[in-house]
Amino acid sequence: MAKLFTHTLLGISIAALHSQILPVRAIAASPSTNISDRIVLIQTRSEQGSGVIIKRIGSTYTILTAAHVVNDLRNSPLQITTSDQQRHTSAPIKVKIAPNALDLATISFQSDQNYPVAQLGDSATAVKGQPIFAVGFQGTSLKLNSGTVVATSRQSQERGYGLAIGNADILPGMSGGGLFTEAGTLIGINGKSVGTTETAPLQEETRINFKPVSGLAIPINTFKQVASSFNVDIGSPTSLSALTAVGVTADDFFITAGNKSQKGDYRGAIVDYDRALALNSQFEEIYFRRGVARTLIKDWQGAEADYTKAIATKPEYAEGYLLRGSIRNTLNNWRGAKSDFDIALTLNPNSLPAYMGRGVALCELNDCKGGLQDYNRAIALNPTYAEAYTRRGFAYYRSGNRQGAINNYMAAAELYRQQGKDRDYLETVIKIKQLVRG
Repeated sequence: MAKLFTHTLLGISIAALHSQILPVRAIAASPSTNISDRIVLIQTRSEQGSGVIIKRIGSTYTILTAAHVVNDLRNSPLQITTSDQQRHTSAPIKVKIAPNALDLATISFQSDQNYPVAQLGDSATAVKGQPIFAVGFQGTSLKLNSGTVVATSRQSQERGYGLAIGNADILPGMSGGGLFTEAGTLIGINGKSVGTTETAPLQEETRINFKPVSGLAIPINTFKQVASSFNVDIGSPTSLSALTAVGVTADDFFITAGNKSQKGDYRGAIVDYDRALALNSQFEEIYFRRGVARTLIKDWQGAEADYTKAIATKPEYAEGYLLRGSIRNTLNNWRGAKSDFDIALTLNPNSLPAYMGRGVALCELNDCKGGLQDYNRAIALNPTYAEAYTRRGFAYYRSGNRQGAINNYMAAAELYRQQGKDRDYLETVIKIKQLVRG
């Protein structure tokens, strides 16, 4: 048989991975006041993002957003869609970019309609574990994702990103949207996801896909310090908590690590996570995020150790078991991997990635029958997940059922074709040809 069929599928593709090491306390389902009508959809010729209405003077409204949402106007007007589905046009001249490379911008538009204005909060009062809500548009759908504050920085951070959050995904299109407290006050502008759709090869044929493990936002007090450059009157600045410089803290290093990770500098991120732990050995959230960074540079033993520490701090954290199980598959620790996936499925019986990972481990433990059962469950959860068919095909092959293997690889190939995954389609066709030739 060709060498392609002597390799073992070791990894796990995690399609819905969310960081939930926090909260310190329960996350509220929604803020105490309606905030969705303060959020607008912003569309330019090449970009889409979100914004927050922060000011009204007569019929002139001011929107606060992220500068990268409106960087590519090309002298073309942009379109603003408000909560009542009304579309408003704003000229490029109405866009103002923040000084000092801050990732902030304001947009003004005219309307006689009565739109609510967001109440600006005090981001200096944000504390670790505090429930927050990241609000913005993904496509044309408004998303309100609950999460918690993970870290705050009083130091100058790259492009102003001095507030880290956990749990709440900042999805594509939500940049420029608002970060709100339970009371409905605006304490930040969303801008970055850390770890979005990163790919970490485990072996030749496998990979892990990470969704956001944390998000970065610009504290609203950073905007307050430069509001005058936008000609936005926010009242007396003396009533606000000042952004006073203090000694470097663990939170500062945590946030710089997030910035480095977002740019793909995982080794640099690990160095800063180490520095954060040196200042605060109880900063538990770091273990998971450093584990992700170590996974992305193929430091399997280091990643396994970090996931173990993350699990120890939060034993009910299913995603920790998923990732450690995947690493253990990579390290050929099949029994350890199976144990992790067993626990993950106890915590979440509908976890497709846990069934996929356990199927790999079971087959390597000479229980391909059990592996087939897990792949069947994975396919029942998502019938269009092509990789599940390739794994099931491999399990059939290992069990001596050549026709079952061919049938599953053919099903996978068709799904890859329909989904436009040309490389996966061609690789699967090659496997089918090898099987047919025997």
